[in-house]
Amino acid sequence: MRSFIYLLAGFISLPCFAALTHITNSELDLMYSLYQAQERDISKQALHKRLLENQFLIAQADIRALPLVARHSDVGFSNAYHVRRYLQAMLIHQTPKLAERPNKAPALDWTSDQLISILGSYPDSGRYTKKQMQSWHDVELVKSPRLTLKDVIDDQSMQGRFALHSGDIAHLQTVVNEYVRFHTLKIRASKTLAKHNLKLERLRLLALGELLRPPMQTYLGIKDEMHGERSDYVEALKASLSAEEVNQFYKKNKREFKYLDNLFATAIIFESQKLANNVFAEIKRTSISSVMKRHRLTNQFAMPDKTHKPIKITRHHTLTWLAQFAFSSQLGQVSKPIRMPNGLWAIVYTNQPTFKFHSPDSETVRYRASLSLTKDKAISAYEKLFADWQKANGIQL
Repeated sequence: MRSFIYLLAGFISLPCFAALTHITNSELDLMYSLYQAQERDISKQALHKRLLENQFLIAQADIRALPLVARHSDVGFSNAYHVRRYLQAMLIHQTPKLAERPNKAPALDWTSDQLISILGSYPDSGRYTKKQMQSWHDVELVKSPRLTLKDVIDDQSMQGRFALHSGDIAHLQTVVNEYVRFHTLKIRASKTLAKHNLKLERLRLLALGELLRPPMQTYLGIKDEMHGERSDYVEALKASLSAEEVNQFYKKNKREFKYLDNLFATAIIFESQKLANNVFAEIKRTSISSVMKRHRLTNQFAMPDKTHKPIKITRHHTLTWLAQFAFSSQLGQVSKPIRMPNGLWAIVYTNQPTFKFHSPDSETVRYRASLSLTKDKAISAYEKLFADWQKANGIQL
């Protein structure tokens, strides 16, 4: 635990040279206008906090040297690519005329075979050697602003790279056109930016902050990962949980750990849906007990004993599928006929449930407690890190 706290303190004290520590009025006005155009409901005050929080997240990513600063995933585009697209949207939003007369790069004098020859086969690992990247760095596609084959490969998603390795010249031309168009756009926007006291590099950091916000908040544990994966940071938080914290969580939330342990159940099986429906209708008019007696039906849960009476079962009954169906059925009511995996039809009836509580040291309690307590710790740590970053940079929100 102490080592983890010390680790947090180390992250707080390290300087960050990239992130912004204040948002100008011009920047806030531009971002607020962009948000409104995207129909995102947020006040200027809340947006100001969000933009600074984004810069805090850039700082956290920087001091932790996280790969997601450059790319969110190995199969996706680079962040540089996404930032250019975001910046382009910002610039065009501010000055719509910039979208007119888009510039195109000169047509590449390349053949598909030449591209395949230079790139070779797409690596099975999806990774390139330093030697490959250096050789592609020397292949110039655009002289000014300089664009190399390495730059293109760096930016592309796995799908885009595969297309290039397959000799897709049209795709390469599209990438080059987009690059030239963006840089031409920057030049044409320079006077407007200066007029509104805006600087491209600062706008670049605002764009990067918007892009890094979701993955960084996931990394720091305040947002859930889609596939349940957790960062090393969150795993360290989880490892710091004590038995006492888990016990206190159990006492506070005991009613959440109540579960249905056993119940009395009756199951009837039929060879056809028609017969099952007829019996179900008869049961609804009278009772399951009287119908079973009249037709000499047997409770399948009681087999090999031939009885119509309900018996106590647990989820671990040998008739696994029927048992799970019984435990998921509404207590005190006969279920509608349902088709079983083997093609037969079943009706079940359950009552007299017995509820119990999972023990404090059960896997269920440990799992739920770890999820909830780790999230709480992540939020507390996040708030402290953000507050310390604001204090260190003289920020008041």
